[in-house]
Amino acid sequence: MSSQERVIQFFFRTFLVVCSTAALCGLLFFGDVLQDRQKVVTIYAYCDMLSQEDFESFTEKTGIEVIVRHFESIEEIMTKLAFTQENGIDLVAPTDAMVEVLRNAKLIAPLDASLLPDLKDVDPRLLHLFYDPTNSFSVPFSWTPIGIGYDTRVLKISPQDITWGSLFDGPHLGKVCLGEDPIESIGLVMIHLYGKVLARMTPEQEQEIIMTLRTQKQWVECYTNNLRYFLISGVCPAVVLPAAYMIQQKKISPWVDFVIPQKGTVMFVGNMALVSGSKKIEEAHAVINYLLSEEGSTTCFKRHAFIPTNLKACAQLPNYVRTHPYLFPTGGVFATINMLNNAIPLKKIEKMWQQAIV
Repeated sequence: MSSQERVIQFFFRTFLVVCSTAALCGLLFFGDVLQDRQKVVTIYAYCDMLSQEDFESFTEKTGIEVIVRHFESIEEIMTKLAFTQENGIDLVAPTDAMVEVLRNAKLIAPLDASLLPDLKDVDPRLLHLFYDPTNSFSVPFSWTPIGIGYDTRVLKISPQDITWGSLFDGPHLGKVCLGEDPIESIGLVMIHLYGKVLARMTPEQEQEIIMTLRTQKQWVECYTNNLRYFLISGVCPAVVLPAAYMIQQKKISPWVDFVIPQKGTVMFVGNMALVSGSKKIEEAHAVINYLLSEEGSTTCFKRHAFIPTNLKACAQLPNYVRTHPYLFPTGGVFATINMLNNAIPLKKIEKMWQQAIV
């Protein structure tokens, strides 16, 4: 073999070694990347219910990174889940009636209860509700009732004297603010007029609800989700809002208070559900179980003030919350709480809302 052939052979062998080493490194690198990606769980939730910071301790302990993204409406998350291929979402945090919609559309998958050991500590009052009677597709991790927040410096009346009639039948509380959700407002009018959230309406009831809201519009300052601002700024002495917002505000402004009128109210339950097609089954269940745990529930409450479903976490709520009959309703007050449902089509609710307030 000539010297030239030896040189060529040497470079050829060197080239093969380099290529093989590079290929091996590439496989190891992409294997690590794939493994790291498997350790990332993405959640879609309402912005006031969950945040990235809620999972810092969980990530430190498990190595599972949690990415929290936010949606504003059921239409947004339905579109994301139904029409976006490879959407990268593993978990979704729908409220009560939304679970039923996602389940019927086959956008969420069954859960494995054996991977949720902290489910045993969940408040039984919040299990087996209409939207998922066996909790096969969802588990509740937080909840909040809706009520009337008011300025005690302006409204010097007993909480028992504040009724839904005070809000809907005349400007008895002065200018008021309501949220932008037509389902919530129409549900509250149903409770005021008929004592419960209706599953169906007669034409006469439909018109009575519309006229109640249309008349009330005269003393409504605005329909907004920035409800606390209008209360603490003094613009409105009373607003309709979730108890969670008042739990946060009462720490800053002790002169505000919150009441659930005697006829009852509605509540929202935050749930966790596994998105159909997610490949991260064990990791996703670990995230859900953390939210059901005492540690996870307590962490989320401190940041968002929605009532935890974990009973051990509830026992550790601040005294001003745990002893308040309406911020943390129990017994007879809890028994008056209604669930908003999907019995009346959303299009009909939206049409009624438009007829009432536009």
